[in-house]
Amino acid sequence: MAGTTVSEQLKKYIQSMHDQGVLDYHFDHVKALQNEENPGFVMEVISMFSHDAEAAIANLTTLLNSPVVDFAKLISFVHQLKGSSSSIGGERMALACRQLRQACDNMDKESCLQIFERMKQEYNALRECLNVISQMERSIIVAQEQDPNVPSAF
Repeated sequence: MAGTTVSEQLKKYIQSMHDQGVLDYHFDHVKALQNEENPGFVMEVISMFSHDAEAAIANLTTLLNSPVVDFAKLISFVHQLKGSSSSIGGERMALACRQLRQACDNMDKESCLQIFERMKQEYNALRECLNVISQMERSIIVAQEQDPNVPSAF
């Protein structure tokens, strides 16, 4: 992408993540909240999401690996994860969470384990996408600090 600014690269990358179904319009809403007063807003939201998702996945792992599954607790963590992934625009991850919720409602441990593995794959894809976005956002902020004429990410 020689000759393009990091801001242009970021826009193209986000569009490609939309095209692949990794991100949906909710991410655009998060991005729209970023402004000159808070240029690191997207990075902060991504960091909070990643931290919370890691904790929820750890709790889900513990619950699913126990001999007797507490489906009520499982549903609580799945619901939390579905909400946060949906809020940040993680379309495929939110879908996997909805499917995991259905398996929990059916109290089907085997289905839960299978869908949980797929949900973790979707989380890893989303996390990788969000990490790239954070790196680009960070480089834009650094470039702007060095040269105020650099185009912003918002």
